[in-house]
Amino acid sequence: MKAILSTVLFLMITAAAFAVNFDGKWTTKIKGQDGGDMELTFVFKMDGEKLTGVINTPNGDMPISNPKIVDKVLTFDVTFGDMTMKHVFTLKDDDTISAKVEGSPMGNEEMILKRQK
Repeated sequence: MKAILSTVLFLMITAAAFAVNFDGKWTTKIKGQDGGDMELTFVFKMDGEKLTGVINTPNGDMPISNPKIVDKVLTFDVTFGDMTMKHVFTLKDDDTISAKVEGSPMGNEEMILKRQK
């Protein structure tokens, strides 16, 4: 009985760990300082429980730091010069993320990102 219970518990934990998948390329558009649209591409790579990532911008790539995933929420920081921007990404479905950014040069921002296939 203990073996069956242990197996069921293991499968539930494994399924939960793989249920949230931020892996891949995600794009959004924001207003740039000149008022025009600027496309950003967030590239995340998951290796087991470890997540790395970079933001591709027209001004170059910016790596993410301090990534953490809890349930369907990914938080991370991006440093630009002497400024650190806090990001909170919530996975809405397999292809949509709602995002909040605090400390950007444009002020606090909200975005919707779509997974690129």
